[in-house]
Amino acid sequence: MRNLVQRNVKKAKEEYVANKIEENKNAPKKLWEQLKTLGYSSKQKNNACVVLKVDGQNCHNLNDIANMFNNFFTTVASKLVEKLPPSPNIFHVASTLFQQFYSRVNINRLQLEISPVSEEFIYKELCHLNSFKSTGLDDIPARFVKDAATTLTKPINFIVNLSITSGIVPDQLKSARVKPLFKKNNRTEVGNYRPISILCIISKILEKAVYKQLESYLVKNNLLYELQSGFRSAYSTDTCLIHLFDHIKSQTSKGLFTGMVMIDLQKAFDTVDHQILCNKLQAMGVSNIKWFESYLTGRQQLVNVNGTESNPANISCGVPQGSILGPLLFL
Repeated sequence: MRNLVQRNVKKAKEEYVANKIEENKNAPKKLWEQLKTLGYSSKQKNNACVVLKVDGQNCHNLNDIANMFNNFFTTVASKLVEKLPPSPNIFHVASTLFQQFYSRVNINRLQLEISPVSEEFIYKELCHLNSFKSTGLDDIPARFVKDAATTLTKPINFIVNLSITSGIVPDQLKSARVKPLFKKNNRTEVGNYRPISILCIISKILEKAVYKQLESYLVKNNLLYELQSGFRSAYSTDTCLIHLFDHIKSQTSKGLFTGMVMIDLQKAFDTVDHQILCNKLQAMGVSNIKWFESYLTGRQQLVNVNGTESNPANISCGVPQGSILGPLLFL
């Protein structure tokens, strides 16, 4: 009977997989999702010990590696900024060019004040949490917060609204555990890793409350660059390529040539200047500048490498990768 059950289970699995492959054979994305459940993932999860090169020698000590990562991630932006030439005065926030830039949309008549949110909003966001989200430094898992949504809605709503009305983001919500994510080239070079910030779950609820209002304001008043395809709802690399391809074909049909200049922003998220960002938000009509200044400043992070954590370090500039607000503030 045991063998019969095992044969039936194996047969049922084979039929299920065969049906799913046949069902999704014309949908590569869904097909790969099915194959990944069998272990046939195109992405390998590398849990091997990270090794970094220091003065020509390989370093294997996890504590030293974690601190090297954290020191690099928290200082790379300021070192890059130091290399930048001084910007012309015409681009200064007090310049006529800057002040007149938003006049096309009558920005002087527009104003956004981030408002407190309702308990219904908080409850909805808690219920929509991804239960498998990584846990922040507070060690409170998303599953716990989601399952206790009915009980936690009121206190979390109080925390979120107090932050918005006081213009202060608690330090505990600005501390992040950073995971180095390998990007390309040599694995022993610290610069070939991207820092992914893992914030506590409550901070994501607070950010979502602000994000919803800020994003709606920017979109409604056309304050985002119209051809920006990254980090925007209903936009993607596809919309960017479709526009580019259409432009090239259109010019070619007229007998014209098209030239392109492609620029890559090094450490784009990490080099965002807090003061310039707050000045731009204020110029756009956002009145809760104190809250954004609190959100951006006084941030701390530590790096976790295979379970070993570095010493905490302060972040002087940039927007946190892995956050809700980070991509929108970058735009």
